[in-house]
Amino acid sequence: MIISIATGPWLPVPALQGGAIPRIWQGLAEEFAARGHLVRILCRSYPGQPPTEVIQGVQYIRQGGFPQSPNITLDLLKDVLYSLLTFPTLPAADVLIINDFWLPVFASLRSKVGKIIINANRFPKGQYQLYTGTDFFAAASHSIQEAIAQQYPPAISRMRVIPNPIDTHIFSPSPTPRVMRKEKVILYVGRLHPEKGIHLLLDAFAILSQQISQVKLRIIGPIKGFQGGGGEEYLRTLKLKSTGLNLEFLGPIFDLPQLVNAYRDADLFCYPSLAEKGESFGIAPLEAMATGLVPVVSDLACFKDFIKEGETGYFFNHRTPQSAENLASVLASAIDNWAVTREISTKASQKAQEYSYKKVADLYLQNFQTLLIN
Repeated sequence: MIISIATGPWLPVPALQGGAIPRIWQGLAEEFAARGHLVRILCRSYPGQPPTEVIQGVQYIRQGGFPQSPNITLDLLKDVLYSLLTFPTLPAADVLIINDFWLPVFASLRSKVGKIIINANRFPKGQYQLYTGTDFFAAASHSIQEAIAQQYPPAISRMRVIPNPIDTHIFSPSPTPRVMRKEKVILYVGRLHPEKGIHLLLDAFAILSQQISQVKLRIIGPIKGFQGGGGEEYLRTLKLKSTGLNLEFLGPIFDLPQLVNAYRDADLFCYPSLAEKGESFGIAPLEAMATGLVPVVSDLACFKDFIKEGETGYFFNHRTPQSAENLASVLASAIDNWAVTREISTKASQKAQEYSYKKVADLYLQNFQTLLIN
């Protein structure tokens, strides 16, 4: 089978500075190639990366591309230009997976690109009725599937949930037992942006610190706007809130072994996202679970695909004026009932194994075969 993967105008692949989506496509492409398929990744050009190269049996073809900005309108215009320049060069294939806004529209005008599959990793914004030429929609979560179905009912018969994978070889529990310490370390990994609820986490931690003295908060992630962060003004707000608290900001960690060690060096994971229409899946909580960390997350539907209350993690109600108190209460309960939390840790790690590259690649390939037969 010949498989093309078009990642859009923003992402260098392999990722040069972290990035879950580039990691996902690199890992899946290598899994496809290891099974004997011819795989190409079509991605943006980037300084230091050659126009073409082969890595682990995957051919990378790089051309065009733009830096992403905070301005959605400007980015949509950039994406139109990128798609117009890219679609005439799409190579012949059996299937074409697209992770982009405009390219599916133009790709359907070109013959021999293969069956067109949209990797739906973002909440729809009304654009799916443009994708009449798409053969299959791979929704990253059930919440994305439901949102697409509501906005574009004709997609229902052509849609399945295929989750994002993680590298379960890298993200795994420590070979040695976690250190039992009195001071519990709560970890957040992700973008430092208001929609991620970091300010809410600090408010909750301030409350928690009055209830439990031996607790520490560690925050890892980018603050710069071009990396998806909330900028220096938001950082100043966070640092003002953190005054007097046992807290540290470590900045982003792009080296995966170092990132895994950061997960393994914590006791609880908290991901208090407020992005009702922004979170599509939740890679960071799943990676944390794979290392044996119990996640405490906001009550967003996408997390419920792999987190079950009291079995593989905890939820808190983020939709009330008392959201900080709610989060503090859940964190306190997890720490006070540590024996239960340790049992959940084992189940969380086992659940995360269901999202390996191998198992998710199986789902994609099964659907490819069905598409090619029909």
